[in-house]
Amino acid sequence: MQRLKDILRLRRGPRSEETDVAPPLDADNGKKPDVKGSFSIRVDDKAFDELRIILAGKVEMDNADLVRKELLWVIETEPLKNVVIDLNEVEYFDSSGAAILVEMFQACHRVNNTLRLMQVPKRIETVLALVDFEHYKTEGILQPLSEPGFVTQVGEGFVALGNNSRDILTFIGACVEALARDLIRPSRAGWERLWKLIERAGANAVPITAILGFLMGGVLGFQAAIQLKKFGANIFVADLVSLAICLEMGPLMTALIVSGRSGAGYAAHIGTMAVNEEIDALRVMGIDPIRYLVSPRILAVAFALPCLTLFADLLGVAGGCLVAMVSLDLTPVGYYNQVHRVLELTDVLKGLTKSLVFGVEIAIIGCLRGFQVRGGAESVGVATTSAVVTCVFVITITDAIFAVLFYYAPSLW
Repeated sequence: MQRLKDILRLRRGPRSEETDVAPPLDADNGKKPDVKGSFSIRVDDKAFDELRIILAGKVEMDNADLVRKELLWVIETEPLKNVVIDLNEVEYFDSSGAAILVEMFQACHRVNNTLRLMQVPKRIETVLALVDFEHYKTEGILQPLSEPGFVTQVGEGFVALGNNSRDILTFIGACVEALARDLIRPSRAGWERLWKLIERAGANAVPITAILGFLMGGVLGFQAAIQLKKFGANIFVADLVSLAICLEMGPLMTALIVSGRSGAGYAAHIGTMAVNEEIDALRVMGIDPIRYLVSPRILAVAFALPCLTLFADLLGVAGGCLVAMVSLDLTPVGYYNQVHRVLELTDVLKGLTKSLVFGVEIAIIGCLRGFQVRGGAESVGVATTSAVVTCVFVITITDAIFAVLFYYAPSLW
């Protein structure tokens, strides 16, 4: 990771509302110490009796000594002012930062000044709870981050939506480029990993898909039998079950199963690699992470999901047949003759087409959430949950689009 190495300089002359602060000189050689962490310290003079320090960036073990020296230097240059440290712009904060704040409190106490912490996010409050900060809380010095107003929340929501849309489009473009390179030069693609991924996403999901497909067909057949008995149209249970399973329930149910298995698994796997800096190691070795991690997974799920859907269709129709035999006194021959009469090849192809699109979406979303992981184990869990929820939402939207498309454009099939 590239780190910032900017050295802040103290602006002399007329005081402005916001002033950059320079690090203290090294006592040994008279030179400014090198900045080894991506952080910044600014002084905002909005009150004549208050020294407001805005701490931004990362406060971690690597740059803790330098942050401590700069904060001490700033506080000692204004010994007559009460100190306020704003933590709203801090991106990363660990226990070394908490120890620095304790030392700042002691430095202010030595000169009979007070120290207050403003705009403290929840994650920093959690870290501060690891050290002896109870005296801050009793004196009202620790002030949590204030809740933004409604307009601010709406604006932040639109900004987050724009950033997410940009990230998604950029990631999709990188995936398309990586897939194109693999298809143009297949000899350089890692096909040996592809078969293992197909086995995990497809073959390992066969038992759960078979059970749920059979039960879903049975449930549809049973619900249809209750109504069709009233009109003496028992034979039409085959129509309802076969069309519902092949067009909607089979692809949709299989996609949800795979999103919970493979989508969440991809997010957790890649997210853990991001936490352990293994993705950065791939880049250092000259390996494209998108081509190495994402392309095989997209191809694996795109191949496995239609196969699982076809398997679920067969088991679903068989489940409806069992219910028809038990509840409606239909024979298996009569049931399958009716299925053959009403179910066309285009109906099955429509479901398989949707499954192909669902598979690509599941793989892309799962990998994207994995690459977005920042932090530790909690971030991996959040990414895994977000991957499943996003997959369910996107699959439902895509299914609705396909339903409208198949209704208004039947000539395509």
